Parts: sequence; structure tokens; C-alpha cells
Amino acid sequence: GYKKVLQTYFMVMMETFHRGVALYAMARRTKKRLYKSHARKILRTIQGWIKKGNPNVHHYDWFLRAEEAALDKKGHATADELYNKAIVYTARAGHLHHAALFNERYSDFLLQNGPYYAEDKAQYRLEQAIHYYQEWGAEAKVELLKKKLSEGMNAR
Repeated sequence: GYKKVLQTYFMVMMETFHRGVALYAMARRTKKRLYKSHARKILRTIQGWIKKGNPNVHHYDWFLRAEEAALDKKGHATADELYNKAIVYTARAGHLHHAALFNERYSDFLLQNGPYYAEDKAQYRLEQAIHYYQEWGAEAKVELLKKKLSEGMNAR
């Protein structure tokens, strides 16, 4: 298909990554193996791009590995480390949209899996997501997250 012909085309890489994000989000929300299975295929695809020498997708790999680790209670320390690594890289590289998304997903992870004191860290990450979305110009998303923040972190 088109992915084999255009596998190094930038938009195909972005679409593949964002499909992985959505699949991991659904895997976390529903606990269904089908989503996790498809997400893992995407993670392997991205890791294949890295093995072939693509230097532009490391943050995709770190983030999706964080999402994978977040699904396993034994992987929470790994998830924490990988979320941070992906966030720091994207923020330094100026990828505001990814820095925002990664902070938002990290905040959700902390709320769902962290001890009671993780709520402060989750709030900080959500505030960072708001900051990066605002810098990027995503005003509707900023308003949505500000509403979530004002209603309380556990409001879904």
C-alpha cells in the first residue's frame, strides 16, 4: 500500500504516530487488547524507521514507549522516565504541539495511576500542556483544558 511507497514521507510518519497515540489512549481507557495490539505494531514501525537511520522520530518512540509502559503497573517508573524524556526533547526542539500533547497525556497518566500526591504533578503537567497549546495557537484546546483544570483534575 501507500505506506510502503511513501514510508519516509513526513505526513505518513505523522499520521502513523498520531494513530498510535489514539490507539494507546483507547487501550488505556477501555483496557481492550485489540487497541494495544495495533498500537504496538505502530511502535514497531517507528522503531524500524529509527533503525533505518531516521533521526526525526526518536521523540515519537519515547512517547509511545511511555504510553506502552503506562499500561503495565510494573512499568510506571519507566513511563515516568520516558514521558519526561519526550517532553524535554520536544520542548527544546520547539515542537510545541507535541510538548503540549505529551504533557496532557502524562497528566492523565499521573491522575489515573499515581499515588494521591501525584495530583500536584498532574496539575503541573496540565498547566504545561495549556502553556504549550497556547504558544502553538490552539485556543479552543486551551479553553477546554482550562475548564478541566477549574473543575478539578479528576473531572473527565
